Amino acid sequence: VERKTHNDKWTGEVSVKERFTVHESEVPLLLQGRFPIQEKKAEMIAKGKSPQEIDEWETLVREICQVIVSKQLVPTMRTQCMRTAFQIPFDATVRVSLDTNLCMISE
Repeated sequence: VERKTHNDKWTGEVSVKERFTVHESEVPLLLQGRFPIQEKKAEMIAKGKSPQEIDEWETLVREICQVIVSKQLVPTMRTQCMRTAFQIPFDATVRVSLDTNLCMISE
């Protein structure tokens, strides 16, 4: 799951991408607002993640779950593709991505 906040350059703020991973089997739980946050948090603690990282993750997950439930969001389309990215090694200032074998699936 990704939340992207785009800010125009003239504002002086940078655009931000915030992400967390959801296993395919947990998607229905996420859509119903029953994502196992405490269980995932325990896994992160066991893996040695920092308290700050865990708190930021939890805040993001709770905010996204709240938006999904409050706005009654449901999937309408799924896309699959093969992405190939080109960039200068160790320099992400210029990056070209090519998506091929694009498939759009109505949900």
